[in-house]
Amino acid sequence: MEVCKVAADIYSQFLEVAINIILYWRNVYPAGAFEKEKIYNIPVHIAVHPEIQSYIENSIKVIHKLIENNEVKQVVICIFDRTLKPIEQFIFDIKIPADHTLDENNCFLDVELALRSFCLKITTFNGILEPDPLAFSFAVQLHTKEITAAALAFGEDVADEKFPWIEADSEHLTVKGGVIFPLRAATTCLGKMQLYVIRTDKEG
Repeated sequence: MEVCKVAADIYSQFLEVAINIILYWRNVYPAGAFEKEKIYNIPVHIAVHPEIQSYIENSIKVIHKLIENNEVKQVVICIFDRTLKPIEQFIFDIKIPADHTLDENNCFLDVELALRSFCLKITTFNGILEPDPLAFSFAVQLHTKEITAAALAFGEDVADEKFPWIEADSEHLTVKGGVIFPLRAATTCLGKMQLYVIRTDKEG
């Protein structure tokens, strides 16, 4: 089995869950906008508002295709205040060995346990830092190859014309005075993934 094809299915599902967990635990939207489900054998909160669901689902469709082509470097969940200033970023670094093949008998238990631990780490981040009361909205940002970014911007190949991607303005990419909080790193048969948070330094 090609590792990128398997990784696309597994990682895109995980990222969909992770985005919902982040939005819930960082209070981007009211708790009433979520319903509790059990995924990876842990309780998680999934957004039920149609517009939130649609945005996440459309983002995941593109992420799936890019991972399948091994064109994703980072997936960033950026949280903004009312002035659209970034105040917090959850950054998923993804490295997939393109020349690696998988055993068809692989049960991917190591992957499931790793992704479960990532989800739990996101929820425990609240014990490190309280959610920012200024949190107002969010965006999914993709770091990819320049040629892929151009294709996304012009609605080619991996992009959905009804869901256009645009290059982010520089002021929307950086958390001013940000402090880095490493949360989790794991190496599995699908490669390496690292999660860290960049948070506005309130005392800076």
